[in-house]
Amino acid sequence: MNEHHSLHQQGSLRSTDQQKRKRKPTGLSLRWKFPLVLAALLLFTVGVLSWLVLTGIRANQTDQMERSLKRQAEIVEMRVKQSYLLGVRQSPEDFMKKQAPQLAVELGVSSNMRVILYDGQGHEVGNSLPLAFRTDVSQALSYAIQGKIAYITEGSAITYLAPLQGPDGLLGVVQLHSSTEAQQQFYRAIAHLFLWTGGAVLVLSFILGLGYVSRQTRDIGRLTRASEQISAGHYPEARLLRRQDELGRLDEGILQMSHVIRKSITALENEKLRLEEAVQRLRELEQQQKSFIGNISHELKTPLTSIQAYADLLDMYGDDPELLREARESISKETKRLYELVEDSLRLSVLDKYDFELHTEAVELHSLLEDAGSRIRGKAAARGLNFSIDTVPTQVWGDPKHLMHIILNLLDNAVKYNRDGGWITLSNRVEQDTVMVYIRNSGPWIPREKWDMIFEPFATLSRDRSRQDSGTGLGLPLARRLAERMGGELQLTASDHSGLENGNGHTNVSGNEFSLRLPLLVHDGSLLTADC
Repeated sequence: MNEHHSLHQQGSLRSTDQQKRKRKPTGLSLRWKFPLVLAALLLFTVGVLSWLVLTGIRANQTDQMERSLKRQAEIVEMRVKQSYLLGVRQSPEDFMKKQAPQLAVELGVSSNMRVILYDGQGHEVGNSLPLAFRTDVSQALSYAIQGKIAYITEGSAITYLAPLQGPDGLLGVVQLHSSTEAQQQFYRAIAHLFLWTGGAVLVLSFILGLGYVSRQTRDIGRLTRASEQISAGHYPEARLLRRQDELGRLDEGILQMSHVIRKSITALENEKLRLEEAVQRLRELEQQQKSFIGNISHELKTPLTSIQAYADLLDMYGDDPELLREARESISKETKRLYELVEDSLRLSVLDKYDFELHTEAVELHSLLEDAGSRIRGKAAARGLNFSIDTVPTQVWGDPKHLMHIILNLLDNAVKYNRDGGWITLSNRVEQDTVMVYIRNSGPWIPREKWDMIFEPFATLSRDRSRQDSGTGLGLPLARRLAERMGGELQLTASDHSGLENGNGHTNVSGNEFSLRLPLLVHDGSLLTADC
């Protein structure tokens, strides 16, 4: 077996060597491609930057030359105009014929330029260097006589012609001669500097790039040979490169190929955990569904049991007037409770799944609160409860029907879950841009950890808060969601003796406080509230 394995291994190595001999390099290797590409990029960058800089220098030199000649022409115009105004009044032609020769010499000395003056007809009347070579400026002179500036460039020499304006119109034309030899020498020096500097940078960058890329290609070659060894069945046991870049990560990836099975098992275990979590979530949802079905079944079964019991009693004692009256009242009461339960369940379902349609309008909140208080006052008096209302005129934007439903639900709960001889207060206050409605009662305390639970469907608390008065357990959840749909918020804000106030003005009394926050109606930038 060992000899067979050795022969097989030698055969694999021999075939690998043959594949290497058969594999012929095509084109340039990466060792040369990268430096050449780098050199091309550097050459392009240096060329573009050099062109931009030299173009900017040329534009700046031209701009400075034009400004200098224009400023000199303005000085000549001012000097000629001054002489014309201070001298004996005469025509522009006579003035230029008499004064131009002297003015040309003086201006040429002061400006260190050759100055030639022409009259308004284009005739030369003054020349600071009369024996010097003359350039044909007839075309440019015709432009200057028309009031335009023109100049002629011949090599490094510039001939500049500008009109001379006087108080009565055109006095003549001035011709200035300048040289750009110094500027051109500076331009050529900068160009040579860019050429030599760019060449040196290019050569140095190519050498450095070649050394850097040679190191990279050497590491790539080692990784290539490692991959060939893996294809032949030889797996490395340690990393080949000590790098932290892409090649280092590639080397690490090659080394980790031997751990694929372990990683696959880990991935399967993680997938199993995710599946178990999904199953657990499904079980929780199933439990919630069962809990809802159990709650709704219990809520439906209780009044139905009572109705069935009275129906059986009526079959046996149908001639008892007292039983008939009691059965009629009880069946009516339980039927009403069933209707409210179905109605609240349907409303709650609609609110959960669909956008509830609201008919919003400006609502006089204090009138609505007074109306709700008048509806509940008789029920409170039957329990011996002290009911008081303290409202201020405010307007809110909401659905009056649903607002009335919320307020009546809170007041009805305040009556149901209260002690005989207790108290209930209904009030509202303006706080910044909202209106707060407070319903306070002297009912049993609700533990703080259950403040949110009472707004859940079919929530039950202790016995003193049980639905013994035909409550459906859906009123508060429905009221909260209606408030949220109208941009408000309903919550239990206090339940003990912490700062509550009863109808007699006493504070620090025990009880519960529900608060309803509603958006205040704003009209023409002012709050529509009464002075408090």
